[in-house]
Amino acid sequence: MIKINLAKTPALSKGGRAPEGGSSGNPALRIILVLLLLCVGGGGAYYYITYLRPAEAEHEPIATALPPPVPRSDATPAERPSSRVRSNMAENVVKEVDDRADRPAENRLNTPYAEMTTEDKINYEVWFARNVFDMVSRNTPEGGIRFRALEIENFQTVYASGAGLSRLMTEEMFTGYRNSPGELMPRPYSHIRDYTEGRYQFVITFKPRFGVNVTGQFQPVDEMVFREGLAQHVRRFGELARASNYRMPAALNQVSAERVGEYRRVLFRGTGTTSYGDFHKFLVALYDARIPSAFKKIVIRPIRDDVVTADIEVLFTVRD
Repeated sequence: MIKINLAKTPALSKGGRAPEGGSSGNPALRIILVLLLLCVGGGGAYYYITYLRPAEAEHEPIATALPPPVPRSDATPAERPSSRVRSNMAENVVKEVDDRADRPAENRLNTPYAEMTTEDKINYEVWFARNVFDMVSRNTPEGGIRFRALEIENFQTVYASGAGLSRLMTEEMFTGYRNSPGELMPRPYSHIRDYTEGRYQFVITFKPRFGVNVTGQFQPVDEMVFREGLAQHVRRFGELARASNYRMPAALNQVSAERVGEYRRVLFRGTGTTSYGDFHKFLVALYDARIPSAFKKIVIRPIRDDVVTADIEVLFTVRD
């Protein structure tokens, strides 16, 4: 802001009058001085409002309270724990996945999920969780991101929250999502905020559009079994979970079944402990084993160190 340093008015003489030649004795000079002060003051105010105040607003501290994420269901979100998932878990997995990327180029149909045929939806849903974890791993910079939560819901939304050690790393992650297939939702659903401890809090809400891979070697519709074969798929699912260190204290629990055309869609729930890296490997193992299981919901939250809980809803589609 411009500071105006006004010259002092000459001191009064002992008789109470200003010295000769001072402004007190010249009314015209007084008026000119007042007009000059008004012009300078108005110019200073204009400069402050136009240039200085916007710059100050950009650096004003932002409240640490996070806005609610995009509504995803009527379930009450659980309280987020204070511990954080380590970023290097994601980094280790993506290096492993990228080493396998010598497969032929994929041909994808970019049909919106709501407009897909039943068969295309089945394929898309089975691939969805694997595609999400590949994307998260690629977009997470090494060594500087801590996750508080990672959620996938209804084959259409990915939600993540946490803190970055530097603004540069956090913005790099956001750039990765902007360049990924889908839409990074605008503020307040996706944003970066200054953190009181020197970190940068972030919330990411992303709407993926991976498309339907019509040339992939694994086409889930082709691997579908009749109802009699469902138990075998569920059993194989549990075996791969144990082999991948996804420790489930109980078997999957069936919660619903509905008929859609010539198919029956059966929903199971389960929970277990694992690490981010091991859970990602579990998804890859299901893909390699061609188990047509679709994760309708995944909620990952940290417990301690690199141990996380993974609550899942998994959908098996069989021929009726």
